[in-house]
Amino acid sequence: MASLACNIPTFFVITSILFSSINGNSAQSPTRICPHFDCGNGITIRYPFWLQALQLEHCGYEGLNLSCHAQIPILNLSSDLYQVRSINYLENSLIVSHTELTETNNCKKIHHDFTLTLTNSYLFNFTSGNKLLRFFYNCTLYPPSLPDIACLQSGAKRSFVFTIGAIPEFDWHGYCESTVSVPVLEKALDDKELLVSSIKKALPEGFKLTWRTPSGSCQLCEAFNSNGFCGYTNSSSTENFFCICPDGRHSISCPQDVVVSASFELNSVGSGAIVLGGLMIVATVFYFVQKKKNSLYKPVSRR
Repeated sequence: MASLACNIPTFFVITSILFSSINGNSAQSPTRICPHFDCGNGITIRYPFWLQALQLEHCGYEGLNLSCHAQIPILNLSSDLYQVRSINYLENSLIVSHTELTETNNCKKIHHDFTLTLTNSYLFNFTSGNKLLRFFYNCTLYPPSLPDIACLQSGAKRSFVFTIGAIPEFDWHGYCESTVSVPVLEKALDDKELLVSSIKKALPEGFKLTWRTPSGSCQLCEAFNSNGFCGYTNSSSTENFFCICPDGRHSISCPQDVVVSASFELNSVGSGAIVLGGLMIVATVFYFVQKKKNSLYKPVSRR
């Protein structure tokens, strides 16, 4: 029985070594190829986003570069800075808010529309769940009885806000100094409050965007028969793309033999873990059964 007790720990050691050996030969994980990072506010930032720094190359989509400012991830869109409030990697979506409108009850005039320019519209898109607001600032004449934005009153001039599709008939452009359109989260608007009151809460909460894989080489790199990660060198050259694979970098996509090998190794790890786990359970049960039998055996003492 003593030999059995000694063999059980030995069995556990051997199986642990075998599992470590199998696991050590597996393909590189996405975390290792393209490391995650956190600016300090608890939002995990990973591929296809990347940390903007002075590196010569990066792993992630061009245009999804983030910087950290006061422990907050910042995205540069159309030369404006937006705070990243959350990222949903399953939906390929993120919620951002303009850095000048992040304080609740902040009453500031918005100076221009939010639009997706040609430089970022290939990557981002507005999504459902947003509501588009239209602001009219410093109107010298306006329909009576309409609630205005009280904190923006300037003498006899008044400013107003409406949702697109619910703008009262009036020559707003003829009597207002400026007008801008801004998206907000629909759920941030309180139906029980006037719109002029809801915007103080809705504007800081931002709006939702979705992103998509850039067309061309990056799509080929990420395709199901490649499973690579898009990388770029930070240069003005047109040949700045490369595909990051388990065996290193390639020009367009991962070689088929590398993809099959990586998939086989990852499956081997899972299968090996199941088999070894089963053996460990059987050995443990066998050990305690033998131990119980031994305790029931009582030798007859000599007189």
